[in-house]
Amino acid sequence: MAEERAEKLVFREETAAAVLPEVGELAAAHWSEVEAELHGGGNYMPDGGRYAVLEKLGMLSITTARDGEGHLAGYAVFTLAPCPHLAGETVAALDGLYLVPQARRGLNALALLRSAEAALAVRGAGLIQLSSPASRPCDALYRRLGATHTETIWHKRLHVREQGKTGGTIWQ
Repeated sequence: MAEERAEKLVFREETAAAVLPEVGELAAAHWSEVEAELHGGGNYMPDGGRYAVLEKLGMLSITTARDGEGHLAGYAVFTLAPCPHLAGETVAALDGLYLVPQARRGLNALALLRSAEAALAVRGAGLIQLSSPASRPCDALYRRLGATHTETIWHKRLHVREQGKTGGTIWQ
């Protein structure tokens, strides 16, 4: 897995098994700082089992940012899937992007995403979808990456039916 350096951070693709044991504190900070308001508050705990399944299926890419001592300082997590309306295209959708506050200087966010892009290209992704909360837009960062603003995303919470009744998915 290739490494890239920027301002004392090292960026590289890592496995979920390597990252999950130490991501708890960062994921909790990410949740409380950015996501909780979007999802009705509450505590957050990553679903390690689901990430492991996605990784086993080749549908997960985690690029990390580590400080000079090897401590986790951030991540860019993408899910990969065949794009149903572009034959032969694999699309990588941003699942989570976070850098600890002390790492948010210089070009670290840009370097993290460029490292993620390189890892995604090796995995066959020809298109990436980048998103950010409306309250914390990343437009300038994404433009600097060369991305084009193409959509606006809206969320609506649905009432999930009892499992085993009608509907459902293979991953539930």
